[in-house]
Amino acid sequence: MELVALAALVHAHPEGFNEASWLGQMLAQHWSIHVAPGDAAAGRVRAWSVGGVQDNETLVQARPVVRDPRADFLTDLLRAPTHTTLAAYAAVPAGPPGRGDSESPPPLAMTRFQRWIGVHAEPQLLGGRDADADATRARLRAALPEFLVRSGGGQTGERDLVVLTFLSELHAAGELGKAYAPPAAIRRALHALDERLGHPARFNLMVSDGRTVGVLHRGGQLVSLTPPPPPRPARAISQPHQRPTANLLLFDPSPAATSDAAVPEGVFTVHVRQPGVHERD
Repeated sequence: MELVALAALVHAHPEGFNEASWLGQMLAQHWSIHVAPGDAAAGRVRAWSVGGVQDNETLVQARPVVRDPRADFLTDLLRAPTHTTLAAYAAVPAGPPGRGDSESPPPLAMTRFQRWIGVHAEPQLLGGRDADADATRARLRAALPEFLVRSGGGQTGERDLVVLTFLSELHAAGELGKAYAPPAAIRRALHALDERLGHPARFNLMVSDGRTVGVLHRGGQLVSLTPPPPPRPARAISQPHQRPTANLLLFDPSPAATSDAAVPEGVFTVHVRQPGVHERD
């Protein structure tokens, strides 16, 4: 089974998020499929896709196959100082040297439209190649507004189809054309998408417009992590309570154990102004 991990980094730091060491520790603890740079002995071929939104521009970098053990996922995750960053990550067994018969990582392309980006963790969310799965895909494509179909060049793949269906729900509510959709509208569109897909037993999706991250989580384990506060000045007598200025969401498709930081299943949003708050209906 192809396993895909997801990440969302939401922060309010104007200069960008620079806690690379902390991020590396969190990935090692909460992503069971994570392979650290240089760990060639793990015998894995990695792949990842990273996307962010800066003003009205989407910034996406995809690495469909990463064979160089020195390549660092964190470098790409922190490359652009965007306030919201999404990522998908996979690692599959590598074949013996020189034979080239390693497994191929699942496609991890991030969908983008205008200021929106999105990605989900289930490569075969809509089923296999049987008639029922084909009918589901055809039904979803037929329901898309023409402008969303054109955004994919008329060739809407399964990974794009899911995110574009979310955007079509946002459009139907009159929220897609606004500068920023209200978080409550994003949650309603995610619920509508879940209903349209028939409430799959396992479904993990992250979307963002650069200001809000929307999450639909069911199956696997999603954890919510807050970086440690900066060290207190030595001469400070008292320090006011500081609200978290960053939140890291890590989805593990096959966790080894349940974490105390696990997030309940369902739909929620996180806003850059309050990264430590998960809003639910």
